[in-house]
Amino acid sequence: MRAHLTQPHDGAPAAHHTAAGGAVYVSPHPEPEGARVMFFTRLGGVSQPPFDALNVSVKVGDDPDAVAENISMIHEAVGGVPSAWVKQVAGDGVARVSEGGFAGEADALVTSEEGLCLNVAVADCVPVALVGEDEVAMVHSGWRGSLSGISGKAARRMSGDAKRAYIGPCIRGCCYEVSRELADAFARAFGEDVVSGRHLSLPGAIRVDLERAGVEVVDLGLCTGCRPDLFFSHRKEKPLTGRNLASVVKVAR
Repeated sequence: MRAHLTQPHDGAPAAHHTAAGGAVYVSPHPEPEGARVMFFTRLGGVSQPPFDALNVSVKVGDDPDAVAENISMIHEAVGGVPSAWVKQVAGDGVARVSEGGFAGEADALVTSEEGLCLNVAVADCVPVALVGEDEVAMVHSGWRGSLSGISGKAARRMSGDAKRAYIGPCIRGCCYEVSRELADAFARAFGEDVVSGRHLSLPGAIRVDLERAGVEVVDLGLCTGCRPDLFFSHRKEKPLTGRNLASVVKVAR
């Protein structure tokens, strides 16, 4: 089932889907050619509060059996294809993968394989799906990764041309106040427009980084801080909250 999603921020059109197994996700509308991009919400799973309901992390204190069931639901939603993931370390490492399973420490994955799902887990950090003619990538970009330009690095690792990036649900400048020092560092790296006082726009910085790499950017404009009913937000719900999954699968054109 699909419905259009209304967001309070300026952003590209997004659609709200409920998969056959119950997992709820948002995606760009229309979907990109050659890939499925899926930003899973917190809705449709079996975890109990404060991890309700589609939490994918056992590290936050959730019941492992509930997490396993949630992951199984997501596996069904992505079509039952193999999945690849990494140990996210808030850095700028990019892992190239060709098969499902654990791919080591990194914060971005790149593949040329059709039918392989690339995943990152987020709760305010920025998920960025990259879709190119030959390859796809999925990026986890917190403030450290954003400052080091991980999205642009992942894009440059991809072969082929005509790359497009999809910035998914994340915390935005309205809800993300940082230290003066960090705001100044981002302003120096990406320009004054990415900060307003001490409020930092990670999507704005990532857009600058990607455009420098020659990538077209589509930002869905969804804020996890504004919508804790729909997404997990570490900043708004700490110390305990779940993690959302963000996924991209290369498909035949």
